[in-house]
Amino acid sequence: MDPQVAWNEMLDSIHQRDWDQAFELAEGLLNWLRKGGVPPQTAGITMRRHWNRTMAELGCRMALQLVKKSQRRKERKG
Repeated sequence: MDPQVAWNEMLDSIHQRDWDQAFELAEGLLNWLRKGGVPPQTAGITMRRHWNRTMAELGCRMALQLVKKSQRRKERKG
């Protein structure tokens, strides 16, 4: 896995409201990080690895929350 590509694509998916893609990327990146994988650069400035890991984990969890909210809205409309 290329964590930087996954991070960037996850952010793009959220922006485009492609919730299926956002879910897959967030889950994949979280699993990568849990296994000790190198985190992506998460900001426009260079940060230390532990900060990037923290920000990436938080970003993935937030993406998963957005996916869940979208699914609930869809169910209510459905």
